[in-house]
Amino acid sequence: MNLRNHFTNVEETASRHTSRVAFKIPQVNKETNEIDSCHDITCSQYLLDIERFAAYWYHVLSDVAGIPQRSVIALCFEGEKYVDILHVYGIFRAGYITQVITLFPDAPYDLIRGAFESAKPRAFIFESLYKDSGAVRNAPMPSYEALPSVDVVYSDIEHPLPQFPTVEAEDIAIIAQTSGTSSGVSKVIRGSYRWLDAKCRKASVRIAPSSPNKQDIYIRGSDSIAFAGEFIFLAAAAYHGACVVLTNGQTTTSELVALIKQCNINKVHQFPELIEKHFQVARIDPDILSTFAGLDVLAYGGSGLRASEEVWAAQNGINIVNGFGSIECGLLLISQGTRKDPRNLLRVFPGATLKFVPFVSHDLDESGLLELVIPPEAPECPDESRRAEDGSFHTQDLFREIEPGAYVHCGRTGDWINMKSSELCNAKGIEDNVRELCSDIIIGCVVVGEGRPSPVLIVESQSNKSEEVPAKIYRRIAPFHAARHPHERIDSEKMIITVPQRTLPRTAKGTVQRGKAEAIFQKDLDGLFNCSTFG
Repeated sequence: MNLRNHFTNVEETASRHTSRVAFKIPQVNKETNEIDSCHDITCSQYLLDIERFAAYWYHVLSDVAGIPQRSVIALCFEGEKYVDILHVYGIFRAGYITQVITLFPDAPYDLIRGAFESAKPRAFIFESLYKDSGAVRNAPMPSYEALPSVDVVYSDIEHPLPQFPTVEAEDIAIIAQTSGTSSGVSKVIRGSYRWLDAKCRKASVRIAPSSPNKQDIYIRGSDSIAFAGEFIFLAAAAYHGACVVLTNGQTTTSELVALIKQCNINKVHQFPELIEKHFQVARIDPDILSTFAGLDVLAYGGSGLRASEEVWAAQNGINIVNGFGSIECGLLLISQGTRKDPRNLLRVFPGATLKFVPFVSHDLDESGLLELVIPPEAPECPDESRRAEDGSFHTQDLFREIEPGAYVHCGRTGDWINMKSSELCNAKGIEDNVRELCSDIIIGCVVVGEGRPSPVLIVESQSNKSEEVPAKIYRRIAPFHAARHPHERIDSEKMIITVPQRTLPRTAKGTVQRGKAEAIFQKDLDGLFNCSTFG
C-alpha cells in the first residue's frame, strides 16, 4: 500500500484537477475594509509553488549549509498565510523532517528548549515577527528568516528540485508538538510515515465531498498550520480537490457571512466559542440564521459546544457536526450531525482503531466513566515515548455511553483542561507551583477554565483579608507563568478567585474535584470572560 502524506495529496490532485481552485485569498479594500475580490490559486499552481519553495530551501539548507536530507528543520510561523503553508510543505518536499512549533512574539528560549533538545533540529526557520524573541536570539543552531512572500522564489535563480529520499513506513515524517506544556515545555510527537498516512486517510473520509460532482468550499476558524488539526485538514482538503478560503485571522460574524455568500462556501469549521458568538447574532438576525442553515456542515472540535447551543441549532435547521480527536492520533470520534441526531452524540469514526475501558479513580466519585485508549496495533498510535507501560496510548479523555455505540465527552482524567481553540493547559502543573510557593497563605486550590481563553485559579485563603490574597499570590507565581504559552498563563491577579475555607468540592479522600468546581463557579467564570468567551 502506498503511504499517503500531505504532499502526495497535493501532487495527485494537481494531476487530476489541474485548473480547479485550491485556495481563495480574500482581497480587502483598505478604505472600506470590505472584500473586493478573491485571489484564486489553482491546484497546479499550488504544487508548482511548493516545488519552488522546496528547491529554494534545499539549496539554502543542503547546498549552502551542508545539512543533509532527513535532518530535522524547525519552523515557526503564525501559520495562517499561504506562504506559511508553502514553507511547511516545501521543506518537507525538500526531503527534511519538519518540526512546526508555536511561539508568541516575546517568547523566551526556555519555552522551546525541551522541544529542541528532544528533536535536535539542525536549523530554525522563523517568521520575521519572532526575530527579536529570546527563542530565536538564543537558538543554538543556524537560524533563517522565512520568505515573506511567494514572489521571492520566482525572482531568485531557479534551483533544481531534489529527489525525495527513500523512506520506510516507520521512519519519522514530521514532528508535532502538544499544545499544552509541562512546566512551560511542550512535548514533541514523532510522527512516522505510517502514522501520517493513518491521519491523512481518516481526515479525508471526514471531509469527503457532499456530492461527487460538487467541489466543496471550506472556511476555517483562526487555525494555524502549526496545529495538528489544521495541518491534517489541509492535507485532506487537497486530497479531495476542495477549495479553502484563507482568512487573515479571526473573522467576525458579519465578515464570515459575507465570505460564505461571496465565495459560495458550503462547509465551515470553527471553534466552539466562535460558533456561540455567531449564534448570539443569528438569534436576532434572520439573514444570518438562514445563511448558517444553508450550510451543508458547520463543524467544530477541540473543546465542547454547550448542549443548549446544539439543541437550538437542531431546532433551526443548522447541521452541527462534532469531531473528537487528539494531536497524537487524529480524528477518533464524530457525530452524525444535528439534522440526523439532535443530541449529536459521538460515535467511532470509520477506520479508527480504539477501545473504551472502564475508568476507576479514587479522585472521582462517579461511576460508569470510560477512558478512550488507542491500542499499540492501531496505525494512529503515536510513538513509544507517548505510550503507557501497557503499550497503549491513553488519551486521558473520559466518556459516558448514552446508548450502544454513542458517547458524550465527560472531560479529562484531571490533570489537563481543554482551553479555547482546543489548546491544552497543564492545570496540575499550575496547582503544584501555587502549593509550593503559597502554602503559607492558602488551604487548597484548583485551576479551572475549560473552554476559556485562559485558566483561572481558585484558592481557599487562610487569611480573613481575602481581598489582599490574589495580588500576593500573583507576585509569587508570575515568573513561572511568564515562560508559559499565553493560553495557559494566570496573567493577572484578576484571574485568581479567593473563597472561604472548605468551599471547594472534595472527594471522600479530600481531593479537590475540578469538574464540580468548574460547575459551581460557572457564573464567576462567565463574569470574568463575558466580553470574550460566552457572552
